[in-house]
Amino acid sequence: MRARGLWTVAVFCVWSAAAHAQSISVEPVSCLPQEDNGIVRAQVSGATAGQPARLYFRWRDHKAFYWVPMEVESGGRYWATPPKPEQRNEQVEYYAALMDAAGNPASRSESRTVKVTGDCKLKLTPKERGVAENLTVGETAPDQQGKEVFAFLCDGVVTRINSQGIRRADEVCRACVVAWWQKKAVLLPAAVVTGVVVTDDDPEPSPSRPPSRR
Repeated sequence: MRARGLWTVAVFCVWSAAAHAQSISVEPVSCLPQEDNGIVRAQVSGATAGQPARLYFRWRDHKAFYWVPMEVESGGRYWATPPKPEQRNEQVEYYAALMDAAGNPASRSESRTVKVTGDCKLKLTPKERGVAENLTVGETAPDQQGKEVFAFLCDGVVTRINSQGIRRADEVCRACVVAWWQKKAVLLPAAVVTGVVVTDDDPEPSPSRPPSRR
């Protein structure tokens, strides 16, 4: 019994040391493009294979954070693309966190801010663009559910995860897209005119029409 207790303590100490050895830091970003997707990268040390990480973001000093899952690269590097900032969103605050098996932050980076500008030019790779067009956005506060991502555009937001960890299809942005397509479907036939207009008035005979014989 004593041996088992010592073994449990040893395992806990090893796990605790490993957890404390983990670290994640976000790289500074020069800018984020207005109404377009940017990239935020992070460097991780001590992470276990497949350990998830999140990028937390918000319009600086405005309401609660949101988050997106970070993609894993070799060499302990992670990256993520947040949704497109709106025009009113002049600065984004962000940080990254390594998550444990229970979905809680095991290690967190420092917070940084980045300006949103109209002349910020970034070219995403096909893989990065694919992620940007199929975003999963997580929430950290109950009042975020059922609303747009505050100060960010709907473009690319497909899935949401609420503050209790329940995944769902984005009901707000999807509704806007469906309404747009329905409106387009109604207006399109009216904009296309084909065929011949027929009236009851007898038109003047054409000069080339041969005279009738009596």
